[in-house]
Amino acid sequence: MSQNNLTLCRANYFETCWCHVNSSELVKCSYLLRHATSFSNSSYFCVYHTIRKAIECFNSSYVFPNSPVSNFYIYMTLLLCIIGFIGNGISIIILLCSKLNRFNVYKNLTIFCFLNILYLISILIRHINIYQQDLRDTSTELCRLHRFTVTFIGHLCSWQLVSTSIQRVHALLSLKTHPTTSWIQTWSIFLICIVIPLFIFDAQILFNYGLFEKTHICNQILNNNTKQFQHALKYPINITKLSNNISLKYHTSWIQTRPIQVDKKNICTLWNIVDTFLYAILPFIMTLICSLVIIIKVFQRRRSTRSFGGIHHIQKGSNSWPDHLSVILITINILFLIMTGPSNICLIIQSIYKCTSTNSSSLIKISLILNEYLRLLQNSYHALSFIFYCFIGNKFRNSAKSICRTIYCKAIDFGIPDACSQKPLISCCIDRRYSSSTGQTTSSNSRPTGSRRLTIEQRTDNSLPLNVITRPTYVTFNVREKRIRYFIKSI
Repeated sequence: MSQNNLTLCRANYFETCWCHVNSSELVKCSYLLRHATSFSNSSYFCVYHTIRKAIECFNSSYVFPNSPVSNFYIYMTLLLCIIGFIGNGISIIILLCSKLNRFNVYKNLTIFCFLNILYLISILIRHINIYQQDLRDTSTELCRLHRFTVTFIGHLCSWQLVSTSIQRVHALLSLKTHPTTSWIQTWSIFLICIVIPLFIFDAQILFNYGLFEKTHICNQILNNNTKQFQHALKYPINITKLSNNISLKYHTSWIQTRPIQVDKKNICTLWNIVDTFLYAILPFIMTLICSLVIIIKVFQRRRSTRSFGGIHHIQKGSNSWPDHLSVILITINILFLIMTGPSNICLIIQSIYKCTSTNSSSLIKISLILNEYLRLLQNSYHALSFIFYCFIGNKFRNSAKSICRTIYCKAIDFGIPDACSQKPLISCCIDRRYSSSTGQTTSSNSRPTGSRRLTIEQRTDNSLPLNVITRPTYVTFNVREKRIRYFIKSI
């Protein structure tokens, strides 16, 4: 104090602050509490006071408020996250390892599955973490970081669907029969048009600007004492390294100080409305418009196909694949509207009602239960994407079967590389009995006309020149006529 010309101008249980001798401006504040990790448990939160030289323990419910969510919500969230990790991971593998990754829609869905995994992780760690408490209640910094993470990834998911819908509309309007783009172009659109603008807007949660310039939404959760005690988590201390003369005291009451007044009405109402508008309302409107345009273009395409009559069979194959992509995208958009819309609408209504009127205990309990079910419905959309793709995506389902069939056959027998590549699993195992010992591979496939065709691939054929490619020999058995026809073609 004599060297720096400072004087003690404020002191309490948590900190000591120093000022200049002739000024009341704070120069430096020293935090006095250290988290005693070896003494803390689920019942008591213990700190070491650097001036008192004592360990003091308080009820953990004072430091970490009880989470308002039920165990049912936590366990269901854990189950949805496990399903989502597996399902979205399998979806990414299928979309990357099959021919589907040539198309722009499936490339965007690959990014969407990756964002779903990140979103489920951010939801899970809120209630299942090392603190065994709601992560947003542990400290103001973690509250800001977690709220930013969930908000940012949620916005990315919704606007990724908007971007995919806009690109699909552009492909239909430009009459592209094969809407393929490179991964560089796909990632460039995602980063420039979605990630950067949303990060600039959502970063105000993390860096306190914009709507949170004066006060933050996380300040509503904690009072001054709770924030001061949770600040001790940043400074853990090992008591065994100190002297053995440290006293231990358990407090039955809570330290009473004057709480900090926060304008909750302005913060919670304004931010929830803006967040819901950006996450749900605006994407809903844009995806709805894009879906209507896609439906109109698909019907126009089919109407023009019927008008040609004679060449209908030629145009049907070329139009079925674009129509299939459009159906998948429209279905995903509709599911997004149904499963995420109720939660966001309810959030706006509850926030306005909460900030403008006094809630009774019964209404609070009902709103908490309703929030849990609506949030589970919203989380289900991010977790069950693999099931949605299998139900509505014929190409996706066939690619999944093909990959599973290949893995199964390679696991059964590494010596037969081609026998199981294009057949069901049961046929693959049954037809292995008919393989001859001379190096010939026999495969069978049922035909809808009632006849059976056996394909025999001759591995050694010295009767033809080297520059002649021999196609497989087909032996057709007609059950009714009992005749055998041989087809041998050479090119």
